[in-house]
Amino acid sequence: MSNSPRARALAAEVRKVRKDKGMSQGVLAEQLGWSIAKISRIETAQRGIGGPDLAAVLAALRVRGKRREQLLTMAEELGRPSWWEAMSGLSAHTRACIDAEQRATRLTELSLGYVPVLLQTRGYATAVCAVSGGSTGEIDERVNVRQVRQGILHKASPVELAAYLDESVLTRPVGGAAVTGGQLRHLLRCAQEPNITVRVLPTDLGVHAGLGGPFTFIEFSHDVATVLLESQDCGLLLDGPERVESFRDAVDDLNRVALDAAESRALIAGYAAKFEDHSVHQPT
Repeated sequence: MSNSPRARALAAEVRKVRKDKGMSQGVLAEQLGWSIAKISRIETAQRGIGGPDLAAVLAALRVRGKRREQLLTMAEELGRPSWWEAMSGLSAHTRACIDAEQRATRLTELSLGYVPVLLQTRGYATAVCAVSGGSTGEIDERVNVRQVRQGILHKASPVELAAYLDESVLTRPVGGAAVTGGQLRHLLRCAQEPNITVRVLPTDLGVHAGLGGPFTFIEFSHDVATVLLESQDCGLLLDGPERVESFRDAVDDLNRVALDAAESRALIAGYAAKFEDHSVHQPT
């Protein structure tokens, strides 16, 4: 399955291994008796690579042990559809996003509009998904997918998540005061988990790197990273060091200017209390 998200991930891993070993495409092609064009197509996912060919590449690059087994497992899994690939209702960019999340070791998300998907309560997610329209069943299905995606934060070796939220996210009454109050309390509970960090970018901060637009910086093992840019109807994954470096710099800037974890929790708790109080005093 060439050019699928998992195929592109494997291609990127092969390219990185070759570069880390200091071997050119020409030398690798010569050792394998292949053309340089074949190596190039494999490394750009224009051509799939099966287990035997991958084993030959890894032998030529002298890759052994755990790293070799990891890459061979990735190649084997290309032939087995995952749950997100088998669902007919998911868009291509949603599948690509889920695939990247499943393989990630760390996610850094900048959110300017809503609480990040991986931290949303069911009620909050329902209100967000309802904006896009659809029947009750279709909305429920989109919410179910979001809930399943959150499993990466709670598995045996969970993904690390650093969420940077613009303060306006905390003030927006999504689904009403009760839903938003419950969401903010959930956010506080999530922030207590050792693999989850939630930090707020206060309104009085002024101009900062995050104002260029929301993004998710996705890190994988062996220093490989990609960036997800996503809007309501489309998404884009940026690969390659030259394309993601500016986002790595933006993450460093956000880390420098955001409120620290304790200050962020205090601010979130204050907004949660306001929504809860408003909910209690709303006329029935």
